[in-house]
This record gives sequence, C-alpha cells and structure tokens, in this order.
Amino acid sequence: MRDILLSIQYTSIIGLFIESWVIFRRLKNSPLRYLFLSCIAILLNNVAYLLQLLSTSQESYITALKISYLGRTWITLFLVLFTADLCNIAVPRLLKNFLVFIHLGIYVSVLTFQKHTLYYSWFYFSTERIFPKLVHGDGIIHHIYMLLQATYIISGFAWLFVAWHKEKNSAKKKRLMTVIVSFFIECFFFTVQTFKLVSITQDYEVTMIGYVIGIVVMFIALFRYDLLGAKEIARDFLIDRLSEGIIAVDTNGYIQYFNKPAKEMYPNIDINSSQVLAEIKEAIQNGSGISVNNKIYTAEENNLILKEKNFGKLYALIDATEHYERFRKEKDILQRELRIDPLTGLYNRKGMEYFSNRLCNEALKSGKPLLVCICDMNGLKHINDNFGHDEGDKAIRKISEIIQASLTNNDIAFRIGGDEFLILGIRDNENQAVDIFCENLESIINASNKTQPLPYKVDMSYGPIVKKLSGTQNEFSDLLKKSDTLMYEMKKSRDEHRR
Repeated sequence: MRDILLSIQYTSIIGLFIESWVIFRRLKNSPLRYLFLSCIAILLNNVAYLLQLLSTSQESYITALKISYLGRTWITLFLVLFTADLCNIAVPRLLKNFLVFIHLGIYVSVLTFQKHTLYYSWFYFSTERIFPKLVHGDGIIHHIYMLLQATYIISGFAWLFVAWHKEKNSAKKKRLMTVIVSFFIECFFFTVQTFKLVSITQDYEVTMIGYVIGIVVMFIALFRYDLLGAKEIARDFLIDRLSEGIIAVDTNGYIQYFNKPAKEMYPNIDINSSQVLAEIKEAIQNGSGISVNNKIYTAEENNLILKEKNFGKLYALIDATEHYERFRKEKDILQRELRIDPLTGLYNRKGMEYFSNRLCNEALKSGKPLLVCICDMNGLKHINDNFGHDEGDKAIRKISEIIQASLTNNDIAFRIGGDEFLILGIRDNENQAVDIFCENLESIINASNKTQPLPYKVDMSYGPIVKKLSGTQNEFSDLLKKSDTLMYEMKKSRDEHRR
C-alpha cells in the first residue's frame, strides 16, 4: 500500500509539472494566469507532501508541512479566481486584495503554529501508521480556512453552472462541463478527506488522488475541448489591439465579450450593459456619433452568423474623431464663406438672417435696447460713371472700413445690397444712444476723407434706431423699414451726392 500511495504521489507531481509547463507556454490571458498559479500551488503542495510522507523526524515533517502550506493556502483562492474569469464574473480588486491579506494571515499562523493554538489547538507527532503524521486538533483559524474553501467551492460551482446554462455555443458548453467535472472530482476527494469518509484518509490525504484525476480531466479539456482556447486567445489578442471597440452580444441580448478599447470607452460595461447597448443602438438608428472621452465614435452592427445559424450581434465602435473634426471645420468654413461678402469681408444677407435672430433673442433676454441702422453709400453712381467700376468697388470697400471702425464690441455689420449696409448691436440704454452713434460715425467719415484724399468724397446716409424689443411678430422687420425711411430722409438732405 505504501508503494502504491507513493507512486500516486510521484505521478501527481509529474502530471502537475507537465500541466504547469503547458499552461505557462500558452500564458496569454487572466484566466490562464490564475490556472497557472493554482497548478504551481498544487505542485508545491504535492512535492512538500511527498517530503512529509518520507520524513523520519518531527522536525523534518513540520518543515515539509510548512512548505506544503505555502502552496496549499492558495490553491482554492486561485482556482475560484480562475473560475470567475472563465465565467466572466467581475471580482472587485478590493475584494481580491482583502482575500490575499486573509490568506497571508492564514499562512503566517501555520508558520508559527508551534507558538500558539490559533491554527492547531493541540498536536503531536505520530509514526504508528504506514506514514508519519501530525495528529492535531483544529483551531479557530483552521476553521476559518476550511470555511473559506467551502465558500470558494460553492461559488465556483454556482458560476460554472450559470455560465453553462447560458452558453449557446456547443463547444464552449462542453468545455465548461469538463471544467465542472474536474472541479467535482477534486471537491469530492476534498470532502472525503475532510470528513474522513474512508479509512485510507487516516494514512494518506486523498485530495492528492483528486488532484491526479482532476489533472487527467483537465488535460482532456486542454486538448479535446481547447480549454486554453488557443484560437480564441489569438483572436482576442488581435482584437484587443485594434483601435476599434468590439462588443459581442448573444441572441438573448446579453454582452458575452468586449475588448480593451470598448472597456476604456465604457468602464462600467459589465455593470450597465443594457444602458451601453441602448446608447449604441440609438446612435446606429439616428446615424449619429457617440461622444466619449473627447472622442467621437461611429457604431456598426453586424450579425454573428456561422453555418447559417445566428449567434447574436457584433458591434464595432470606430474612432471617427478626426473625420468629425475635419467635417466640423469644413462646415464652419463653408458656413462662414456662405455668410461673408467677398468684396468687403462683412457678413452678407445670409449672415444677417443668422445673427439678427441671435441679437434679437439676446436683446429680449437682457432687456437692453437694440440698435438697427441701415446705411447707404452716397454718390456711388457718380463714382462709377466718372472713375470706373473698379474705383466704385474701392469706394464700397472704403465705406465698409468706415462702418467697421464705428462698431463697438457688441455690433455686427452686414452688406445687404450693392451699396447698402446694416449695423446691428445692443446698447446699455436708449438715452442719447442715437446721438452718440451718429457723432462717432460722422467723425470717422470726416477723418477718413481727410487722411486719405480721393478725387471724390466717400460718404453715406444712415438711419439709426435704438429701441427695446417687446417680442411682437415682425418687430425686427418693422425696425428695418423705419431705419430705411430715416436713411432716405438723410439722403434727401444731402443732395450734392444725388447725381
């Protein structure tokens, strides 16, 4: 019996070493890292347990026991984290750190068990049976450790069965069932050992047999059902390096996969998946972009079809920030060009339609009066007839410069006809606003004619009105008509320009 049990132990060590090496060579994602760590923990535990079986003194036995717990303490923790990742269960980092701290405390209590009764309430070394053994009573930390292992086992099985029940892909379903079987075998032997259900448990920890059988089943999963998912890992490896966000949704509307760019776009995608999908679907339906982190993405929806069977939807979120930015700039430039008069650089009639609405709304909202002033150049026909149309255009540009020089910070000028202009602005009050405007404009006209003498006089007529708006219909149109009337009255008074 002794030789058989030792052979089992040697076999388990060799099998664990091979499995650890296979997993290490394919170490590409988080689930495999946890599986690799659990294999290393089991390997360390089994090697140290072999040393326990071969020990000839209490001192060597206890040393081997402490080494075995260096692996044993972490086995179930790594296995449950492997299961969580395999089933896409998000375990909070804070909880992971807390569990690591708890297990470190358990291992420290094992290292120092000879100095207290927290892990073993009592113990003595026995060589009466086929293998040496440390007979002991369980302390409170030992009970906590066993409770933790039971919790891990229950949680792992629950996650696996839920994932298996939801999974529609037959290959993945078989893979999950193989893992369930492997876990069940190890759990079965763990239960037998814990409750001493068979006599052999008095001489040998049958969990080691569970590990050996579990290894065989796990290897079946590795090579028969591709537990390591070499194809999927390669695919995920490439997809995670795309700049596009990728989200896969099953036929029930549940998100089954998302890559790193998608996670960066939606950090809570695994929590608020329905909200994320609703936003993406709305963007697709409206043909609009999705704005996230100062970037704009366009969404595409494709059916996941294999062998004429629909497995769900694949959403691609493509970074279109540069495209949208270029489009926005081109649109702004185009809109500006459409609103700008090419001869004078002032806004044209389209610009007037756009800005007049904004200024009227601002005046109504603030309660401040609006300045409306139509201007018309004097003597343009005389200039065209006597000096040519090029000089006429030069005179129009000169008038636009005079108008621009007269503007305050809130004023906007427009060329609304051949030699007709409009000035709009908001004033603080109506008192003397018209007189101040006229004095300023006249002084600029006079100064311009003196500093830049031309063979003709550059002048204009204008009809300024400053009035608070009441919001009545056609109010702005009425103000334009009144300003136009005032302008023509001024023009009549300046007959010298009517040639």
